[in-house]
Amino acid sequence: MIILILIIAAICFIYFNVIPGKGHTICAWISLAFVALTIVGIVEHDYSHYGMKTKVETSSHQLVSSVSPKLPILLYQPLGNGTEKVYLYKTDNLQKKPKTTSTDHTSIHVTRSSTPKVVIKTTRYVYKDSFNAFMFGVFGHNNEFKKRQYNFYVPKNWQVLSTSQLKTLQARMKKMEAQIKLMHK
Repeated sequence: MIILILIIAAICFIYFNVIPGKGHTICAWISLAFVALTIVGIVEHDYSHYGMKTKVETSSHQLVSSVSPKLPILLYQPLGNGTEKVYLYKTDNLQKKPKTTSTDHTSIHVTRSSTPKVVIKTTRYVYKDSFNAFMFGVFGHNNEFKKRQYNFYVPKNWQVLSTSQLKTLQARMKKMEAQIKLMHK
């Protein structure tokens, strides 16, 4: 709707400037003010989410080991210099591949707890009311993603390891298994 208002105000501005008449100057200035206000509204909506509010959706899932039910481990893959991490987690033992966290507009917290679980809070932009949805709905910003927060609650007996640490651990375990087999021969 705001685009339609912009077009009508621009046409009125042009009309009142081109066609001479009594009172057309004041109408041209009013039309120009509407053009300016609609442009400001569009820019503010696009950059500052004017006319929108945030909605938080929270989901909680049981957390199971990223590797094996026998090894209570939460895995992560460090990125770049190691300050960013992508966590690999499972919410069911029957799950073949672990789910991954993203790094774009994401915060991750790992806390010690008595029960393993992951709480995911997703924040999205939604229109404040039906008037703003009517005015700015053409831009398609409703339910636009803002940020996601992962809270991993892991028990004290769990290990939080990087994928390279897991590979090292697996190599050591294979070496120990080979030594045990040699001892039993």
